[in-house]
Amino acid sequence: MDPATVRGGLVPATSYLGVRASDGTLVGMIQIRHALNDYLRRFGGHIGYSVRKGERRKGYAGEMLHLALEKCREMGISRVLVTCDRENTASARTILSNGGMLEGEVREGAGVTQRYWIEV
Repeated sequence: MDPATVRGGLVPATSYLGVRASDGTLVGMIQIRHALNDYLRRFGGHIGYSVRKGERRKGYAGEMLHLALEKCREMGISRVLVTCDRENTASARTILSNGGMLEGEVREGAGVTQRYWIEV
């Protein structure tokens, strides 16, 4: 990806779809950001993901994050920042199960973002 083609204020990123192999159902999406700008360094991180409401609690987020971390390694990103809202305990468990180490928390408006680093 050529960073010159990315609109100002944004970073190059690659998005992947999480598709269940057995029936082709879209279960979620995940995005790897190739670099961090000031906002992503503080709140967003290298990876963002979501799983469809009806497909949650089935292990898809953990598997998608695991695969994305492998891609990060291939891309040369050896230290990956992943964040989540403090209230999102399911996401925190997913990050922790993939090797995340809580660095701390950052306030953003009324919310609190937890910042986790994963060595790949």
